[in-house]
This record gives sequence, C-alpha cells and structure tokens, in this order.
Amino acid sequence: MTGEPVPLIVRRTIHAPRPRVFQAFGRAELLSQWFTPTEDIALDILTFDFSPGGRFRLRYTMPDGRRPVVGGTYADIVEPARIVMSWIWEAPDPLADIPMRVTFRFAEREQATEVIITHERIPSDHACTIHADGWEASLDRLERFLAVPATTSASW
Repeated sequence: MTGEPVPLIVRRTIHAPRPRVFQAFGRAELLSQWFTPTEDIALDILTFDFSPGGRFRLRYTMPDGRRPVVGGTYADIVEPARIVMSWIWEAPDPLADIPMRVTFRFAEREQATEVIITHERIPSDHACTIHADGWEASLDRLERFLAVPATTSASW
C-alpha cells in the first residue's frame, strides 16, 4: 500500500429486522454463535462489556491450533444503528498492537437490514484481503444464524 490505508468497506443485506441484527452483535450469547468466519474456527469470548467505553476480548481457535486474540474498546454504541470499536490483535499475531477501528452500521431496508462494516487503519493490502474475507464469511454465518426464527423470548 502507498500513503494512508484505504478503509475496507463490506456491505450485506440481511433479511431480518434491524433490532434483531443489532442484538446479534450486542449480546455475548448470540455473538458467540456466529462471529467467526467458519464453523471450524471456534470463538471464545473472554471479555464482553457492550457499553460505550466497555472492552471486549475474543479468542479464535484455528484448525491448525493457533489461537489469535483480538480485543478493543467500544467507542460508540447507538442502538440499533451503529457500533464503533477499536480492533487490536495481540501478539504473536503479525498485526499485534496495530490499532485499527471497525464501525458497524445497520440501515433499515424494506423487511431487511443492510449491515455496513467499515474497517479502518489496516496496514497492508494482504491484511486488508484477510480481513475482507473474514468479514464476508462472518456475514454469511450471521445471515444463516438470523434465518432461524427467533425464540419466544421477548428480548430476542
């Protein structure tokens, strides 16, 4: 890359109401069911304080045994429209300690929700490609997760 990194933007229309899509990002028990690119990559939620200034820490267990950890702080949460957070991989990941920022926007679209992910400050084209693939695959999983009818719980 030359100059300032260009933000990665990924869009997907999910056929679910905006509050339900937002909740899938904002509740640990829901996030743990889909926030990974593939079913063979396990997700452990180590810390999850979904509030402005709250911290999160996620550990992925890869099929090859690696266990990368990413964490950050929620900078802004506007329910059900937007989540802004820092995104920092921990050592020994090659992107360790590089502060990135991720913004999720949720826009109503006739019986559906458009999820717009803007991932900023990615340091290289290679890292951008890896993150683009990861976000696309995670949105595939979110779409499948939300295709299952909600339980009878009033909060979900």
